[in-house]
Amino acid sequence: MKTIVFAALALILLSLTFAPSYAPGQDPKAPSGSLAEPHHQAVLPGLLHTGQRLWDKGYLVSWGSWGSGEASPNEPSVVLYDRDGHIAREGIVWFKDAYSVSITDVAINRSGNLVVSGGTENGAGVIANFIAFIGKDGRMSQVIRTTPFLPIHVCAAEDGTVWSYGFDRDDEGRRVESSLMLRQYSFEKGQLRAMADKATLNSPGWVLYDGRYLGEISLRCNSQKVSLYNGGSGELLEFDLLANKLNVAKVNPLPQPKVMRILGFAMTDSGDIFVSLHDKSSNTPRTGLFRLAFDSTGVGSWVPVTNTVAPHPKWMIRNLLGADGTDLVYTRDVDGIAYWSKFVK
Repeated sequence: MKTIVFAALALILLSLTFAPSYAPGQDPKAPSGSLAEPHHQAVLPGLLHTGQRLWDKGYLVSWGSWGSGEASPNEPSVVLYDRDGHIAREGIVWFKDAYSVSITDVAINRSGNLVVSGGTENGAGVIANFIAFIGKDGRMSQVIRTTPFLPIHVCAAEDGTVWSYGFDRDDEGRRVESSLMLRQYSFEKGQLRAMADKATLNSPGWVLYDGRYLGEISLRCNSQKVSLYNGGSGELLEFDLLANKLNVAKVNPLPQPKVMRILGFAMTDSGDIFVSLHDKSSNTPRTGLFRLAFDSTGVGSWVPVTNTVAPHPKWMIRNLLGADGTDLVYTRDVDGIAYWSKFVK
């Protein structure tokens, strides 16, 4: 798939120092809640791969490599591991007569089946974007052609629909700035709805399609809501599935990426949202777990979870992989071991 070059964006953000009571983007605040001792741990081979990975609905999903989601017509492009580290499913993502296929994101539905998004190019150079369903046999069985919409992230909702964050492209492959960024799809009916106009948001923070680095923008679904977080724009978009309403909340911005980066994002079944953050503002870089909390005015901030912020090699948490029900699934090092713990308020 042809590479689209996006202009770099420089944002003026706060540069703050990491302390045990640090709350990024605002005045220091006391830690909130704690992380219980792990009640399960396992070696997950997918964590040792160079590709992207996340924990979603009972599985570790591994695909592609950092900066590349190129698929293969013969080899599995997506691999699922269960909570004990065994391969549970493999998926081949390919189209007949394709010259290349690229995967942008992967999600799991409640039945344990795969949903993938991406784009394909044929020998004539024609590009088409898609969201596809991969069944138990590891092959694509249903495909939604989303063109001109390029799906960057996807998540699978309880009702069988798929939500996606992305944007439209014109005939020259350029981004349509007025396109709506959050959409819902059905494999039976196609696109069901579209919302979230960049012009009504903190527009500069949405210029780069996936943020300034991988992980700055995240999309997750649970039974109650669809959450789209942009660490660069300082906004959380949540579509309330019961009220059928989109809400936009301001979240105090994080320091610039050279100072701090998001290493992982998770939303539990109860709706709590967490990130793992890596801070390099001092000579002793630190990593820790933070929970999103809102003040009386409705502004959100990332509050440190007690005793999780520490320097290497004393990391209590490094990469937050995702949520498993009400558990948080995370790593402490780059040794391929994942841990399951509950957050205690």
